[in-house]
Amino acid sequence: MNRSLWSPLFRATLLLGLFAMLNACQESTAEQDSGRELRTVRLETVGQERAEGVRRFVGVVDALSTVDLAFQVGGRITAMPVQQGAIVPRGELIAELDNADYALAVREARVALDLSTLDYERSRKMLDSGAIPRATYDRSASDLELRRLALNAAERNLAYTRIEAPFDALVTRRIVDAFTQVQPGTAVVRVQDVTELRVHISVPESLMAVLQTPERFAVTAEISAYPGRQFPLSYREHATEADPVTQTYQVSFGLARQPGINILPGMTATVSVQSGDAFLAPRIDVPAAALDTADDGSFRVWVFDPQQGTVSPRAVSVGALGSSRVVISAGLQPGEQVVTAGAHMLHDGMAVVPFRHAR
Repeated sequence: MNRSLWSPLFRATLLLGLFAMLNACQESTAEQDSGRELRTVRLETVGQERAEGVRRFVGVVDALSTVDLAFQVGGRITAMPVQQGAIVPRGELIAELDNADYALAVREARVALDLSTLDYERSRKMLDSGAIPRATYDRSASDLELRRLALNAAERNLAYTRIEAPFDALVTRRIVDAFTQVQPGTAVVRVQDVTELRVHISVPESLMAVLQTPERFAVTAEISAYPGRQFPLSYREHATEADPVTQTYQVSFGLARQPGINILPGMTATVSVQSGDAFLAPRIDVPAAALDTADDGSFRVWVFDPQQGTVSPRAVSVGALGSSRVVISAGLQPGEQVVTAGAHMLHDGMAVVPFRHAR
């Protein structure tokens, strides 16, 4: 019976079975090793944004200036006929003090001036006739000048009991209420100059040179409260110091007041800069999550090689930073594919599987 177990046929069958088991174990081990190297990644194909010479920026509407108005004299406020949110035309009344005491001071100053004028005339005639010395006449002339100054001061103080709009003013806040006793210099109303509005945007340094030449471009704004409507803007000024975080510069444009349209400071706007010139270079941007940091602190992205199925790091120069995307000023070409998530878990030459091919 033992001889039958070790017959040539039995031994051949046993050897074939052992060989198959060994081969299966080797394949399983290879698949496990390969599985440790492969990682599923999300990819994005790099493109360009030109939009036929149009670049868009997020802007904020602002007033020409913001001022806290105050009385230059003290007293009790008797009138404040303005409401918050209202636009007061230039020269219209904003607030007024009880002016009874100041009006009385003007009357007293006028009476004193009239008396001093009569005294001066008598002194002049008496000086001509030699009845009084020159010193008496000089004192009379000096007193007349002092009375004139006193009247001017009294009339000025009376005028200070009224606050009138120094420009077309948007009342943003009434700091005190009517019938409040206030001291000189106490702010009573906060207003904004809306004679012309301002729209501020932040632009990268690459566009600063051209934005200072208004004849090369046209700028319009779409206000968030009025979607679909474009309002023309005019260049006004720009900051010469870059923002320390974003490394962008603030550029301000003028927006004329629109009849029948209530555009207020603080509203957001989409600002479109358009030009037929080629100064608006094609822009490459990637998701912010695609950015990785090298050991030296520089920025890089991971580029996918579809032929080899691997990724490799690529140093890039970063431009403007957005909330979800980042402008790449150098280091990438259109058509290349970059990893958009999990970049910190990759290494050079690592084999990956694009998400769209994953099963």
